[in-house]
Amino acid sequence: MIIVDEDGEIIATASDDHTLIGGHHRLAVAASLGKKLLWRHTGEPVKLDNFFKHYGSSLRHSA
Repeated sequence: MIIVDEDGEIIATASDDHTLIGGHHRLAVAASLGKKLLWRHTGEPVKLDNFFKHYGSSLRHSA
């Protein structure tokens, strides 16, 4: 599954169960800039809290 920003730029990749596979840094940067992130296949907003819970404060500090 692909996570894109509001411009359609690919930000990150996640598995079917929404486990982040790649793009950890790009996701953190986009979130810190307040970009709207969407699941490319559905257009639904990405719930960033789920990713931050799994990766803790280290993801927040990488931005």
